[in-house]
Amino acid sequence: MGRAGHPGSAIESYLRRILVVMRANVSSRSISRVVSAGLVAAGMMAAGLATGGAVAAGSAVESAPALASTAAPAPAPAPALGAAASFSPLSVTFVSLKTGWALGTSPCASGRCLGLRETTDAGSSWVARPLPAALVAAADRKVSGNPALDNCCGGGLNVRFANLLDGWIYGGLLVPSQFEGSTEPALWSTHNGGASWVQDRLPAGLSTTGSIFDLEAAGGRVYLMAHDKSFGVTVESSVLGQDSWRHANTVGLGSPAGGGEQSGAFVLQGTHGWLVEGNDRGTTGSAELVGGQWVGWVPPCASVGDSFAIPAASTPANLVAVCVMGGFAEGLSSSAPKGAKLGSSWLYFSSNGGSSFQAGPELGPLGDFFGSVLASPEPGVILLSHGDMGQDLLGSFNGGHTWSTVYHGELTYLGFTSPLQGVGIVQTSSATTKMIMTFDGGHVWAPVTF
Repeated sequence: MGRAGHPGSAIESYLRRILVVMRANVSSRSISRVVSAGLVAAGMMAAGLATGGAVAAGSAVESAPALASTAAPAPAPAPALGAAASFSPLSVTFVSLKTGWALGTSPCASGRCLGLRETTDAGSSWVARPLPAALVAAADRKVSGNPALDNCCGGGLNVRFANLLDGWIYGGLLVPSQFEGSTEPALWSTHNGGASWVQDRLPAGLSTTGSIFDLEAAGGRVYLMAHDKSFGVTVESSVLGQDSWRHANTVGLGSPAGGGEQSGAFVLQGTHGWLVEGNDRGTTGSAELVGGQWVGWVPPCASVGDSFAIPAASTPANLVAVCVMGGFAEGLSSSAPKGAKLGSSWLYFSSNGGSSFQAGPELGPLGDFFGSVLASPEPGVILLSHGDMGQDLLGSFNGGHTWSTVYHGELTYLGFTSPLQGVGIVQTSSATTKMIMTFDGGHVWAPVTF
């Protein structure tokens, strides 16, 4: 775990205060000049900070006018005794090697209540941060006896920060209706590092039912993906700090005719990115980020059954995905690797930014890979978790040729801040989770204490 008191923590706190003050008083161009100078000085003070952390922290200079709002957050309901040790993370986001936030639940008088935690020392310690009373109340209510956060019907919330200031809580919450399990999209934003949050006005193209599939930020912009009003899928984009959403996909993104709950995900690397959406019956839509617009893109498994596959990107050029031969109810494709059997799973690699994919080693008869986690912190390093493999986290450090179990547990999320530092969320029961982190590229994982 990271050491408390590392100079990076003090620097990030210092830069956060600069950014808040400057955003409120000067133009965005001036902010960039002043903070850039501050970053140079900060870099001299923290010469020992890893490159990945310095780059990530530098993203805090993304400048845009702050949202004009004085809405102050209210503290969440008081947690029950011992709740600090019982915090169950739902979602986690890091903007540097040191600073991150976790959204989750803790025991409280009414059951389990939504809460937010922040770390500035790489997860060694976490501090509770306030959330708006309206968001807490909406998340903590019961709908037909089920928590509004219940993910059985598309419910659930996530947190994502782009830098030290700009962050979002998004997803979907169950709402009372004549149809059991009805969900409404949820979207809240902060532009002062979580000191206050406002409920965003949903983009005009979004459906008023369903959930926001994903939200990610890169290259000075934030993107969200959700159902549109025509029963398809839309991508909306905004400049950081503005909450001014505009339609961003030029290619049609549809919805499956049947099967399990629909989902979608972005994979961003700098100004380059990819998206896929679909369900357990296959990929329904895909696109590539080019010049700020999402355009047509052939996903990794299109030629061998079109199974739903969210790729992992270690660099803007290097991607890896898992493809199931035949996908859903299709025969074995003539494009399948030599000797492949129907239903077997294979690694597929791209070294040209997703323009083409080539088959790698076989993973064995895993069956449908929908809903599993996959990460690649650097080319040749692959970590994945799959139910047919005992829900353990497996790691390969030679391009998928050999594998070892690096953690015993059912992972629901896996991500890397740098080639060495990663974080995962592990399901420990039907209602509780825990967080794990690695600082050696995925070889060794240890639980995080909140």
